[in-house]
Amino acid sequence: MKKNYYFYFLGILLVLLGTVQSHAQINFIEHPVNDSTDGTCSIYATDIDGDIDLDVLVACREDDQILWFRNDGGSPVNWVKIIIGSNVDNAHSVYAADFDNDGDTDVVGAAYEGSPGIAWWRNDGGNPVVWTKFPVAPGFYNAHEVYACDLDKDDDFDILGASSNLNTISWWRNDGGNPIVWTEETISDSVTLAKSVHVADFDNDGDNDVVGAAITAHDVIWWRNDGGSPIQWVEFLVDGNFIGAHRVQAIDMDNDGDYDILGAGYLGHQVAWWRNDGGNPVSWAKQPIGYGVQNACVAYAIDLDKDDDLDVIATAQGGNEISWWRNDGNGSTSWTKFPVTDNFERPWPVFAADFDGDDDIDIISGSSHNGSKEIKWWENDGVVSVLEDQKTNNINICPNPSDDIISIKGFMATSVPLTVMLANLPGETILVKSIPDQNPELNFSLNISNVPNGIYVLKLFGGAAIVTRKVVVYHK
Repeated sequence: MKKNYYFYFLGILLVLLGTVQSHAQINFIEHPVNDSTDGTCSIYATDIDGDIDLDVLVACREDDQILWFRNDGGSPVNWVKIIIGSNVDNAHSVYAADFDNDGDTDVVGAAYEGSPGIAWWRNDGGNPVVWTKFPVAPGFYNAHEVYACDLDKDDDFDILGASSNLNTISWWRNDGGNPIVWTEETISDSVTLAKSVHVADFDNDGDNDVVGAAITAHDVIWWRNDGGSPIQWVEFLVDGNFIGAHRVQAIDMDNDGDYDILGAGYLGHQVAWWRNDGGNPVSWAKQPIGYGVQNACVAYAIDLDKDDDLDVIATAQGGNEISWWRNDGNGSTSWTKFPVTDNFERPWPVFAADFDGDDDIDIISGSSHNGSKEIKWWENDGVVSVLEDQKTNNINICPNPSDDIISIKGFMATSVPLTVMLANLPGETILVKSIPDQNPELNFSLNISNVPNGIYVLKLFGGAAIVTRKVVVYHK
């Protein structure tokens, strides 16, 4: 589908003129994506085809497939189902990154039973896109989750995986080549029924640490990266009593500049986060978000109501529910629960992003095994009531869209040093810049020439002041 980028970008720029703060319930409108996808275990959103909208990747366990639902625009969005990989036995997880550094988005997936363990599909371009499959770890049995990041900071994407059968969390170093050579390094082989793995720099020492979840041991664990070749890992327990630890996400929940941990407890029916209180080793303080979340599968943090703090969405597989908790602030944060739906059969994965390009965050989920074979998305139709626009912080970004250098100018109600962070919509940090001597009058630039096409969030931290703005990167 051909798009008129001028009007698309113009629409984004119009909503960039102000930031709105809200303490109200959001109205969600339910839309179908597909009604014949059996056993959705994993969902991830990214721009696969480079048309500056977000497509959806799905791991489908009963159909043994890795799928791509192409976003063709429209109101509501029209989704086109495309098979990336077949015979992915009991497909359980999917993620995306540019593994071969050729400028397009590749895909990694995990098979829970049999073949191929963990594999990746190279995006060879074309219309339709041609996919070429390569093995990463054929013997990594019962692979429950995969994740991709530049773990060793050598400017290419590596792969991490959690195996339930092997009780193992490993990473595969991207050693380049054509096809890519992958070298496995085990982080731990004593993570009882490992279910989840994520990455962040928890101790702020400049390298990437790892967090994981062990469902039968009820453990949330992190491993400190002590460097070396191979990397040396030191294990620390975050929580040994998070019943049925099923999913973790590393994210700065309280906007204090360090990474916290968000988790879903499947057997304890709970969603909680652990505040990173610093120290050596890092100390963690558990902060409950929601109880009675029946068979909580996934918790995902994102700013749903555009008030510059992180809210939380979670799936309750046993309760056929998807809910969100509004972050009401107040110290360690307090939470108000709202329903997204209470009638979606056995939801497992959940993801949130702006699928329809209207500058708010929508939600997508899929029905898991023994469910309704449906994938649905919920359009964020805005808050029921809106407070007055913020006027304390007046920040302008120019040009926007941009493919090179952006200028950030305006006024911010603080005179302390600033941290500037550019993140993608899933919340992964792309760029960080420190501005040590900052006056309230802002005037600095950021080089985005090496940032892939897409929609990003620019966040400025300065003392108690936090400002977020959308940034569109578009290389013609």
